Amino acid sequence: MPEADEQEPSPYLRRSKRVEVRRGARWKRVAVIGIPLLLAAGGVMATAAYGVGTYLSRSPRFALHESLAVAGAQNFPADQVARVFAADAGHSVFDVPLEKRRQQLMALPWIQSAWVLRAWPNRLRVQVTERRPLAFVRAGSGALGLIDGDGVLLPLPRRGKFPFPVLIGAGESIPAPERRKRVARMLAVLEDLDRDTPKRGGEVSEIDLSDPDDAAVTVAAGASAVLVHLGNGQYLERYRYFLHNVDTWREQYGAVHSVDLRYEKQVIVR
Repeated sequence: MPEADEQEPSPYLRRSKRVEVRRGARWKRVAVIGIPLLLAAGGVMATAAYGVGTYLSRSPRFALHESLAVAGAQNFPADQVARVFAADAGHSVFDVPLEKRRQQLMALPWIQSAWVLRAWPNRLRVQVTERRPLAFVRAGSGALGLIDGDGVLLPLPRRGKFPFPVLIGAGESIPAPERRKRVARMLAVLEDLDRDTPKRGGEVSEIDLSDPDDAAVTVAAGASAVLVHLGNGQYLERYRYFLHNVDTWREQYGAVHSVDLRYEKQVIVR
């Protein structure tokens, strides 16, 4: 028999306690070494960028060339574009504020859109889209100008011939939104007259749209000009009626200065 003081090993053993691993120490070492390296690398990059920027700004190689490459300009003088970039003369193209210069170009009356690009090493490229005039207008002084489809008033260019009628009732005193509406109405009248063969829109020398209910067109009929009131619709039909009867009215009344066709079954001849 086994001795009484000898004890058999217990079938239930305690699980040994897991030793904790201190992981934070590794990351601390990485941070201690890595962050200074990153800061040093960033400082080197910033220094390099500053050096490149300084070189681009100060090197004579990048000084803006006197001539500008301008595309799309036909009706407004090129010296207007040159004046926009006058402050950049002698400076590097790297320092030219492109967006600011683009906005200055957009402020010119003839410019509808504009782009400014750097052409290294020492040039700028300017691309503009001009506004498209559609009619002449008279300023308060009586001088002629032009107007486009947005109702923007344009100064007459130094050169160029335009086969447009004079639009009356769309001058400086009229707000731009209303001018835009009247230009659209003028185009509708001329388009309706052009449905005829031959097209009749080109016979209109002036069109007065001051009255929202009347399109009054001035046309050459024979040796004299006649003001024809076409009302607010059926422009071609009423104009055909005028052409068909104007000689008869001359035989009856002599000189014909104006014809009012706004009223059904009634014609007023002066």
